[in-house]
This record gives sequence, structure tokens and C-alpha cells, in this order.
Amino acid sequence: MFQNQPILLTVFILLFGAYSTRAQDCLNTWATASAPSGLIIRESPGKGYIDKIPFGDTVRFCAEKTYGDLTFDKIEGHWRKVFYKGKSGYSFDGFLQPFEMALSTDSLINASRDLISKSDSLLGLKKDTAIPDPVISSSAPHPHPNFKNHRFQFLIETYNYCGNVQAINLNDYWYGVFMDNELNPTGELAVRPVKLKVSLSKTNAGGKMEFDILTSDEERSLFLFSLDNAYPHQELKLTDVLQIIGTRGQRLFPGQEWLLDPISGLKLSATGTITKAGPCPEAKDYSIKAIRGKASNEEQDLKELLGDYGTCSIPEIYWYGDLSGDGIPEIIFVSVKDDMNVFSLLQSEVGANQLFSLKSVFTVENCAD
Repeated sequence: MFQNQPILLTVFILLFGAYSTRAQDCLNTWATASAPSGLIIRESPGKGYIDKIPFGDTVRFCAEKTYGDLTFDKIEGHWRKVFYKGKSGYSFDGFLQPFEMALSTDSLINASRDLISKSDSLLGLKKDTAIPDPVISSSAPHPHPNFKNHRFQFLIETYNYCGNVQAINLNDYWYGVFMDNELNPTGELAVRPVKLKVSLSKTNAGGKMEFDILTSDEERSLFLFSLDNAYPHQELKLTDVLQIIGTRGQRLFPGQEWLLDPISGLKLSATGTITKAGPCPEAKDYSIKAIRGKASNEEQDLKELLGDYGTCSIPEIYWYGDLSGDGIPEIIFVSVKDDMNVFSLLQSEVGANQLFSLKSVFTVENCAD
């Protein structure tokens, strides 16, 4: 988790100042958050939401006072008052792993007491804290708060997959986006952590090596994605847009527009001429653009990201929703070809010189060919 040991040791030493100055409030204990998907800080025990402590980050908590017992996933513990990056609330201590800090010279401790007293995390200080460069540098907020790191993978559950399974990182955090309950609809999709299962197919449709990509969940997901950091799935709300897509149709024909997000004014607009109708339409000079802003002052031709639209000339809209947490929906397109389906996940880019970037591509081939 930490790459620079001397810096870490310095931080441990410096933190003793904050530890001792706050000792009069309660027994301050430093701990790491061990909840795989992040540890939630609540407004009161069991209620409300303030923030989430990422897996492996550090937090200060009051060890001598309990605010109620709790058993979660057969783990027994208590609600504790926690302090994290200038915020205070209540968390379950079953996912807090206390540790002891090594101490060194008094001069270092005294010199840094004021600085570190303003922090409640080893991995980052409050944004408005003035920090000398050699000690710790705080980074600007990431434009995609749910996608903090670079590694990202996107898959569709499928049988008889003959692509490169060695490129699938099974050690990352995997999540499935699941469709709404038909019997008891909520209007929202569910995002759940899953255990990815990639196994050799029992049946072989062609001469290639084939695999099944599934999960430990009995329910089939709409799609899967993974990150090298925990994803805030418990607090995420994704509107079920599948009914809208089913009603409008998956393809945007020339002359049509589709408002995806009324708040940002994000819409898709298509131009061109249909030369052949049917389930696999053909179009001449087809173009699909993303336009954002009520004055339509930002637009981007998506062909530069999607490339070949497929045999049917017009790509299908598979899904859209705000996965990254920047307030603008991501979009999944499918380019349908004779021998494969190419799924392209476009990530919104707030404040950039383009509206979308190509985040990930997943290709499902016809293994019999």
C-alpha cells in the first residue's frame, strides 16, 4: 500500500502530536479500515451517511466509548465515534484494525504537532491545510470520484468466450450491475460485489479455446466491471433505464435525438440517410453526436471513439448511467457485426476538452467461426 518507507515513518512520527493533543477527549486509537468495499461513516449509529473510508486508509476513533453493539456478517463489535479528514461520525469497529505507531525524536514530534492535528488520515490531509512539500502533498479532487485509479475492466457475462482470458484481472474488486426486480420493482438497478468465475467451457462451439465468464451470483448481471480500489456500491443509485431503452428502441436513427440527462442537458443526436430498413438497418453518412448544455455549446462526434459502427451501420445503445460519480452518465454502445458484438463503454469527461473518452472495450466473438 505504501511505496515510500521513509515518508511513512516520518508520518507515523508526526502523528504522535495529534494523538497526544486530543487525548483529553477520549482514548484516540489509530486504525486501518478493513471493509473490502470501504467503511461507512454514519451521522448516528446505524443511520445517515457522511462519507466512506476506502479500504486500507487510516482513521482515528474513540476506543473507550461505545455507542451500541452490532453484529455484521458474524463479526461482533460496537459503534464507535470516528474522525476522518475533518469529519466525525460513527462506524462499526469490526472493520477497524488498530495499530501502534513507532515514535522517534521529540524535536520532530513537537515541530509537526500543529500540522498533523488538523488531519485524521495518514493517506491525506484536509484540502485547505497548508502542507510543506517534503512532508505530504495533497492532490486535487479527482473528476471521477468512483474511478480514482487507472485500472478498470468491463465484461459481459457470457458462455463460450474465446477472447484473451489472461487479460482479466481476477484479483481486482469486481462488481455486477443487476436488473430491477420484476416482481417488486424499485425503479433502480442494483450494484453488488461479486466473485468472478472464469472457467473452461464444457461445450466447444469451434476449434478455439473457449471459456465461460460468470459470477458467484445466481442472478445474471447486465454487465460487470472491476477497479483496483473499492467502489461505493452501497450508496450508489442507478436509475433503471432499460425500460426507456426498450420503449424507444436501442438504435438512434437519423433525425432523432435522445435526452439522456435533463440536468446537464446531455443528449444524443443522429444524422444521415437510411438506405435499407429492417432489423439490421444500413445508413449512408451516419453520424451520432453527444451534445451537452442547454445552449448546445459542447458536442462531440462519437465515431472517433466507437470506430466502426458495425455491419448494421447504426450502433445500439446498451445502457447509460452515472458509474463514475461525476454527475454525467456513462454510455455503453454495442456495434453489431456478423461474427462479433463489440461493447464500448464511454466515460464522461467533466471539464475536459471532450465530452467522452473510451474507457473500455469488450468483444464477444462467435467462437464457431
